[in-house]
Amino acid sequence: MNIKGSYEEHLLGFLSIYETNSNDGYIGSLLITDFQGIPQEFRCTHPIKPTAVQKVLYGDSLEPFIGVNLCGSSLLKSTQTVPSILIVDKNYLIDIRKITTFPVIYVRKAGETIDLSLSEGNKIGKRDRIDPPNSKSHPLIIISHPDFSDDLSVAKKILEKIFIILDPLEPFHRMLKAIEVLGKQDKIFK
Repeated sequence: MNIKGSYEEHLLGFLSIYETNSNDGYIGSLLITDFQGIPQEFRCTHPIKPTAVQKVLYGDSLEPFIGVNLCGSSLLKSTQTVPSILIVDKNYLIDIRKITTFPVIYVRKAGETIDLSLSEGNKIGKRDRIDPPNSKSHPLIIISHPDFSDDLSVAKKILEKIFIILDPLEPFHRMLKAIEVLGKQDKIFK
């Protein structure tokens, strides 16, 4: 993928899943913004509530399965806009890269404990560091999917330009707040 044109032309996708307040389910969320963080599209799933038997049978693969196969896949298929890159805040969500045509990058603050194992065979993708242009933000660690290592250089070029205006982790906080508001309105968190 080439990053032609200026960074103003790039759309950023943010994908995460969140536990319901009652800890009995998960809600997937996808936010697509412009380079300034202005929302272009927001989607979320209804709560997915696995049964006790499913929790036992899936074990540690439950969250990755729900995040990638049930939430991530359906959210990306339903979107009207295509991001230049998709940023995820959970390591297992990077597996969504297998069904996208655009780079997917796992982003965390530098210095945080990072579980680098992926849901499939504990493979680790390439990683790099992005330092903020100012002291308001923390340095970031970005990690690509192990099968798509070229994603790292593409994402780094975009994120370094975007980081001047937008902290790539900040939209995840907005997504959580939006889900909380929806939850109060629809009582999905009760």
